[in-house]
Amino acid sequence: MSVCVETTYGRTSKDVDEARRIYQSDITGKMIIFILSGLCMLLFIFIVIGFFFIAKPLKASLTSVAIRNLRYKNDASSSSSLYFNATLAMEIRIENPNLGFFEYPTSKGDILYNGHVVGEMRINGQRVASYGAMRTEVRTQVGYRGNQTSPVWLKNDIERRLIILEARAKLRGEVHLKALNNRTVNLKCLMHLNLIDEVIHRLWCK
Repeated sequence: MSVCVETTYGRTSKDVDEARRIYQSDITGKMIIFILSGLCMLLFIFIVIGFFFIAKPLKASLTSVAIRNLRYKNDASSSSSLYFNATLAMEIRIENPNLGFFEYPTSKGDILYNGHVVGEMRINGQRVASYGAMRTEVRTQVGYRGNQTSPVWLKNDIERRLIILEARAKLRGEVHLKALNNRTVNLKCLMHLNLIDEVIHRLWCK
């Protein structure tokens, strides 16, 4: 009779240990799941914060260019007689894909012809609304005159009545978010100035 009692007690003790081990295993598994869920939630929060509160690149481009008072001279007998000048009436578009507004002060830019600065732009300071775009008008005088050592490309360009100009500008400002982000908008565009029709017949921005 005493042998049976001892066997039953031994089985009961093993059952308790097994149940305790299973319970502890369940708790460990739930903790792992809880930790992984928390990490996923934190990652999601960081992605959302990054999407809304980290400044994204802004974009500047020329949307139109009109030619005024175009003058040029093509004299094959003398390189110093070669020249062109005109007034460019340009429209610049600035796009802001950020939650906060973008603000920049009055800035300057250059018009280049074969690497030579032939005109300067003055771009008035503006504020661009969040997720918005703004257009501003700029007018500048461009011109280039040859000399005795003028390269052959000036003569060739005037003879074919096509001048390729490049517009460059950097608008340094701030995107106003909860954390301020200093940003720079780069304007870099190429223009084909047709001397015969007195128009920009090709315009593209990088």
